[in-house]
Formats: sequence, C-alpha cells, structure tokens
Amino acid sequence: MRKAKSIFLFSLLVAVSLIISACTQSASSGEVTPQDDSQLQEILDAVANQTPAATEADDGTGGSPSASDSLAQTQTAQASVPTPEVPTNTPEPTPVPTMAIVEVDLVVPETYTLHKGEFPWCLARRFNIDAVTLLNANGLSISGQYAPGLKLTIPTDGAKFQGARALVKHPATYTVAAGDTFYSIACDFGDVWPEQIAAQNGMELTDKLTSGTSLNIP
Repeated sequence: MRKAKSIFLFSLLVAVSLIISACTQSASSGEVTPQDDSQLQEILDAVANQTPAATEADDGTGGSPSASDSLAQTQTAQASVPTPEVPTNTPEPTPVPTMAIVEVDLVVPETYTLHKGEFPWCLARRFNIDAVTLLNANGLSISGQYAPGLKLTIPTDGAKFQGARALVKHPATYTVAAGDTFYSIACDFGDVWPEQIAAQNGMELTDKLTSGTSLNIP
C-alpha cells in the first residue's frame, strides 16, 4: 500500500514538473503550439490513470483476489458440501441353537459310593448340600484324601450348599480327554449329574468314553 502511494506521488511530481517546464518554455517563446498541448494532455491522462486503486490491484494487496484467496474460498465451499452418508449393512448375529435338554429322574440318595474322579465337595455341589455338613456326617476333614469306593452318608435334610454350585457355564459341549468319565466330567461342571450327561448323549453310565469325543452337557 505504501509502495503504491509512493509511485503515485512520484508520478504526480514528474507530471507537475513537466507542466511547469512546458509553461516556462511557452512563456519564453511567446506561444503554445498544438503539438505541445497534445503532449501535455497525454501526460495528464497517464497520471490520472495511475491511481492507487489500480496499483493495489497490480501488486496483489487489493482489487482482484489473489491465488491464495481463491484457494481458500474453494476449500471453504468444498467443506460446506455435506458428505453423503453411506449405509452400512450390519450382519445379523448367527443364532445359537438351543439344546433340547433330555429330562432325567434325579433323586438324592441316602448313601453314595465315590467313583474315580469324585470327592465330597463335588457331591455337595451336585446334591445341593452344605459341604461342611456332609463332611461332619461322615467324620471327614476338609484336607482328607478320598479314594474311589469310599461310602458316604448323604444328609438330605441338612443345610444347602453355600456359594455357586456351577463351576462351568452350561448347556455347553465338552471334548473328552484321556481318563475322563461321566463322573469326573460332572464334577468339572459342579451342579450336573453324570446321569444327565449320559442321557443327553444317548449313552449309559457304563459306556466307555473315547478321547476326542464331543459331549453335550445339559
């Protein structure tokens, strides 16, 4: 802006100097020729056209917009255009088939003989009996060792099991490992009876389990 004003003032001074010089020459000669009038008019027209507004437009500080201004206006216009929403197709979750539970008549026995893979706490969860009451009824300690074949008295009229009976969530499937029996698998789940597992898979308690077999746990 200051540069444009300086140029304008300089041009104005030059024009004034030329006018004074022309007038001086005309006075000394006593007459003004048409050619001198034409040159003087051209100088005045040039000064008149050299305005600050025109200068500002040329140096990029005013007048027509600069390239950076045009780019900013284009980016603003693009940003104001809303982006169309693309519908997303969310896949429906695959329904988990419900296992049809095979009903089995279950009666808590008055006495029970331990099988391989069973222990008193396992029976307490299965029969919904307080574990300490079961141990006391048989004169057993919490830290005792219990071998298969041990016969236990089951106090059916005592307190119920304290805490969660289920150790593993079910219905579920279970892959048989080496040494597994219906009894040991039932103890792994806590509140499931061996008879329930055998019936759910169309088997008998006396059937031998093969490693790698998949069992349905009700």
